[in-house]
Amino acid sequence: MDKHFIDNEAEFFKNYDVNQYERPSVTNDVIIFTTDDIKEENQRKVPKKGMQVLLVKRDEYPDKGRWSIPGGFIDINEGLEEGAKRKLREKTGVDDVYIEQLYTFGDINRDKRTRVISIGNMALIEKEIIKFEETNELKESKWFWIDKVLVETKKNDSHIENNHILTLKSEDNEVEVKYQIIEKIDRNIYRRKEMTYILLDESTENLAFDHYKILDYAVDRLRNKVEYTPIAFNLLPRLFTVKELQNVYEAIMGREILNFRRKMDDMIIETDEKIEGKPFRPAKVFKFNENWEHNF
Repeated sequence: MDKHFIDNEAEFFKNYDVNQYERPSVTNDVIIFTTDDIKEENQRKVPKKGMQVLLVKRDEYPDKGRWSIPGGFIDINEGLEEGAKRKLREKTGVDDVYIEQLYTFGDINRDKRTRVISIGNMALIEKEIIKFEETNELKESKWFWIDKVLVETKKNDSHIENNHILTLKSEDNEVEVKYQIIEKIDRNIYRRKEMTYILLDESTENLAFDHYKILDYAVDRLRNKVEYTPIAFNLLPRLFTVKELQNVYEAIMGREILNFRRKMDDMIIETDEKIEGKPFRPAKVFKFNENWEHNF
């Protein structure tokens, strides 16, 4: 029927052709971040922490045998947030944790099969609450230490060029992946970015698809958000010491943070509650101040 003669919505849907437009495939991928202690010889010293991300080894083509972000194609009858939480639960045994939609990645040739758009999600989870025994995951998975370091900055009249190294190293030290990231930022109010990723020779292997790009974006998002939201507290138990909190923040930022207690200000409050299972009694115990608000 000629669309110009359709004068009501019911008739429009009756004649609607779902094949009128091409339909790309869509995946829901979940970056699962946590922190863990970096081993110290002094057992009484509060250990430093590092950032970790959970990756799975692909067991089918394309990119079979490569490490990737957990995810899968969306269920046509499932909401995006619901699907992301289901995927998180399948990998960790829990879903009542912080999760947010990160970004949509849609480069034309990012998947060799067909046009695939990936909706990236970022989850933060305290490692101690993960229940791997309650999952039915059959794919091989590993925790990878992840860090992004600024190596060099160059400035000229038109743009700023930042040179970073993104490193992923498996917890068992068997796999190491390194990328050089060249970030060019226009020096105007638009701040347009041009990103280049180069796999470095010392890498033992490559990541699947463009997952290096998704991980890089997630690290940047997390580092930005800790400066104005309490997002980092999702990586801690309810009670903590200032040093434990500082170690989590420094793990996220990848650098030392000076005057940390002053920067926290009224975001945390002291409590008389006790932390169970400590080999020593901390001088002061804190918790997140639920009445805290960010003031610009």
